[in-house]
Amino acid sequence: MKQPAVETSAMKPGRVRGPAMPGEERLLYLVYFIYFFCGMTQSFESVILPELKEYFHLGYQQQMYVVTAKSIPFVFCPLLALFIERAGYVRSLGIAISVYAAGTALLVPGLAFSHYWIVLIGFGIIGTGFTLQMIAGNPMISALGPASSSSSRLNLGNALGAIAQIIAPALMSVILPATAIAVQSKMPRIVGLLLVLGALLAVIAATTFGMRSSFTDFSDVASVTPSPRAADRSAWRNPAVIAGACIIFLVLGAEASLFSNFLNFVESGSAGSLPSHVAQRLFTVYFALFAGGRLSAAWLQRKISPEVHLVICLAGALTSLGVLMFTRGAAAITGALALGFFVSIFFPTLYAIALRSAGHSKAQASGMLTVGFLGAAFVPVLQGRLADHAGLQRSYLVEACIYVTILFFAFSTTVSRRKPANNDAVPAS
Repeated sequence: MKQPAVETSAMKPGRVRGPAMPGEERLLYLVYFIYFFCGMTQSFESVILPELKEYFHLGYQQQMYVVTAKSIPFVFCPLLALFIERAGYVRSLGIAISVYAAGTALLVPGLAFSHYWIVLIGFGIIGTGFTLQMIAGNPMISALGPASSSSSRLNLGNALGAIAQIIAPALMSVILPATAIAVQSKMPRIVGLLLVLGALLAVIAATTFGMRSSFTDFSDVASVTPSPRAADRSAWRNPAVIAGACIIFLVLGAEASLFSNFLNFVESGSAGSLPSHVAQRLFTVYFALFAGGRLSAAWLQRKISPEVHLVICLAGALTSLGVLMFTRGAAAITGALALGFFVSIFFPTLYAIALRSAGHSKAQASGMLTVGFLGAAFVPVLQGRLADHAGLQRSYLVEACIYVTILFFAFSTTVSRRKPANNDAVPAS
């Protein structure tokens, strides 16, 4: 493996991670930008789901096969983690953006010729790019700075994707104006947008490959000096990593389901049968609250522990779900919007909590944790099936059960962190 000309503190065993070097800061900004743009591209999946449902004459469960197709590639996370260890983190990001571009381009013929199976393959390819981005990007964000603020940086990086997701619904309200009511009149505009996104992704991929030589290759990055016991432990035998992967599976499945069903919910009778252009504006508000939650977490988790913040937000999410499920009209919409704020911190916070116990097996642990995205292949379909049989409002019982489970996990993690003999704790920097 090619070694960098200048050894940084991130690569020196036995040292606590310090402030980022100037070259590392540029790399961190590059990763942030990739999170931003790819977050905007991916959010169009949720935005156009109602149009896909109408265009292909789908039920709720069939509609969620789009989410399943995008999530299936997470099965291959451990193999992709091995690939990233060999190819390098920065090069893998360039490959991820290239795959994004290919998948986005494939959606165009699928929509133009009304072949749903082509659309599903396109989303599967997009999911592959997303998988590569997360396995490579999250450990880099965690490593490029002090270990004590890794959770804060992860929340900020993922917040940029959420901010981008504010732009997508707002952009769709312009691309699909209120006068465009019939789905047949909307499709040419959607196809044009996908063509532009595919071209921009290709340009970003080329730029990433071109900038690669300017940055350090973090193939052996290790942001935290672990205890000897943690350093020698394979991620597959690390209970904290395994538990984290299981919890992330549930939380990301619930998050994908909330995204995918938001427009369906606010346009349903339970929420007042809002017209689609009003629902799109509310979706923009939802993503604004989602981004606000992650931005606030980037600051708050420098003041309080991530575990305590997680418990607070879980309580808020369960309260919002209760309002959504048992009220109607404006109150139900308020509950749905509030969920965006509270659930936003779950993934980056849980990821940081689990990754800090990984020792030097960062890429392997990242691959295992990213398998959790596979939850988005199952939970939305489960909720869709329940919605077809019991109604959409009652189907949110799925998320309620998941968040109660995660609340128990958060409490147990908080208790274990307060024990004095915690050999795998992150050292203060």
